Amino acid sequence: MTFDKSSKNIQKIFNNIASKYDFINNVISLGSHYRIKQKCLKNFKIQPHDTLLDLCCGTGDLCQIAKDIQPLALVTGVDFSENMLKIANARTHNIKYIQSDVNKLPFEDNSFNFVTISFGLRNINNPEKTIEEIYRVLKPNGKFMHIDFGKHNILNKIFNFVVPLIAKVLTKYSYAYEYLVKSKKIFPTPDELIKDFTSKNFKFEKRQDFLFGSISCQIFSK
Repeated sequence: MTFDKSSKNIQKIFNNIASKYDFINNVISLGSHYRIKQKCLKNFKIQPHDTLLDLCCGTGDLCQIAKDIQPLALVTGVDFSENMLKIANARTHNIKYIQSDVNKLPFEDNSFNFVTISFGLRNINNPEKTIEEIYRVLKPNGKFMHIDFGKHNILNKIFNFVVPLIAKVLTKYSYAYEYLVKSKKIFPTPDELIKDFTSKNFKFEKRQDFLFGSISCQIFSK
C-alpha cells in the first residue's frame, strides 16, 4: 500500500475503522492496552479539579481511565475523526470532546496540568509541531505522557505479521492495519523520542516499558 500520512488520509482511515476500533484493539492486545494506560496514568497522581488533555483521544478510553482514577478531574479529549468522537461521546460521561487538528489546539497557553498522547503521534504529519503545541498548552511544572510501541523485538515482529491477518477477518478496512504496521516500523525508538522531547525543552522524568519492551511510556515535565 502507499504510505500516505496526509491529514486527509489519516482522518479517512480512522473514520472508517471507528466502529471496530475498540474491538480489534482488544483482540490484538489481548486486553492489555487498557491496563497499560491505567498503570501509566497512575504516575500522574491526579488531584481533584486538575485539568488533563488527551490528544488523538480516539474513542475516549484513556479519558475514561483518567476519570475513573480521579472523578473530579477536568478531562478533555481532542481528535479530528468525527466518527471516533461520536463513539467517545456515547460511551463516556463528564468528559469534554473537541474535534480539532492537534497541531492547532484551540486552547490558551498554560491551560493543562497534564497532557497525554497514546498511539497517536506517529500518525501525525508534522509531529514536531504537535510537540510544540503540547509544550505551549501545558502549565509550568505540568506533566506530559507519551505511549506507543517500543523496541523492535520478537513480540513486535509477531504483531507485524499477525495484525493484518486478524484485520482482514474482522474488518473490510484491513488496509488501515497495514498502514499501522508500516507506521510503527519507521517510528522513532523510545530513546530517540526522549532526545526529541528534551530538545523541545521538556524535562525527562520517567520511562516504563511493558510486554518485554514492545510498549513504552515516557513521562516528561515542563
